[in-house]
Amino acid sequence: MSEESLREIVGLAKKSKWNQIKKLLKFILQKTLKKGAGYNLTARDVLINGKKQSNFNTIIRNKENLKDLNNIRDFGCLSLYQATQDSNNLIEISQNNGILIVLVKYLGPVLNDHKIFNFSVHLDALEEPFFTIGSGEKINGSEILEMINHRSKDKTKIEKEEIKKEPTVKKDNTIQDVEAYVFETLTKKNSIWNGTETKAFHDWKAKNKNKYQIETGKIAYYKQKPTKQFSLYLKNLINKKPIKKDSKSPKPVKKTAPKKEPEKEISEQSIFKTLTGKNAIWNGSETQNFKNWKQRVIKKYKRETGKNPYYNCKLTLNFKKCLDSLAKTKSN
Repeated sequence: MSEESLREIVGLAKKSKWNQIKKLLKFILQKTLKKGAGYNLTARDVLINGKKQSNFNTIIRNKENLKDLNNIRDFGCLSLYQATQDSNNLIEISQNNGILIVLVKYLGPVLNDHKIFNFSVHLDALEEPFFTIGSGEKINGSEILEMINHRSKDKTKIEKEEIKKEPTVKKDNTIQDVEAYVFETLTKKNSIWNGTETKAFHDWKAKNKNKYQIETGKIAYYKQKPTKQFSLYLKNLINKKPIKKDSKSPKPVKKTAPKKEPEKEISEQSIFKTLTGKNAIWNGSETQNFKNWKQRVIKKYKRETGKNPYYNCKLTLNFKKCLDSLAKTKSN
């Protein structure tokens, strides 16, 4: 269907497809550009003809102005907006870990090239919604619903079979409260007194929760109970408890090599606490101050180096060095 309709597109594409995305933008602009209106183009942290600019603004009033779009090689975020009496067309593009996130809302003709995006969702006021994948295959909304329903039925069937095979599930009730057990084992003190947690136990819990979250970056509790990983972490504290030696036994004299200082673990949470004196995690979630600080540091690092601070969801070596330099600057 080639007639005009209100359409919305949500697309994901690799950064290497930026030139193809630009062709898509030109197609939409050429088909929807209105006289006396024009598209307002705004870009931040943009690279134009080899030069970096923090902000770039222009108006695309005709086809000749499309060259301004051609000159953009890289950017942090980009938007195009045109308002008329008939419609408000909007295009928003941002980047995250090498992926372009494209949001489009416009009144115009349908797009026929479905290989532009690695994945996309198309909503149309006149036709059935559909999805696309990188090969260009088009999957209608009704097909997606059938797949979801089929998967749901299979999952329910498997769960019923598992219930029949295992009518009773044995639970390990040897340790009802792992935190209290580990605390009392290590300190030889009661964790509860007169039905209330002791102050020593309360402080010990908070200390180990914060230490675990800083070291692993994971939450310590789920639904107010210690997670499996946090429970294992606490139990390992017992294995690390130093063993007192018999004072009567002779102590062998050993030549000790100079100890190497353990390498300091560098994480966003530890650096944030070093710089601000505040915790990055509160009640199992990142604080708003930490989120805002992290976004500022990431944006600054990308702008200054043009590199991604993460690889496989972990900090890169160069980004760790950048964070470490921030901490050293603070200490100086």
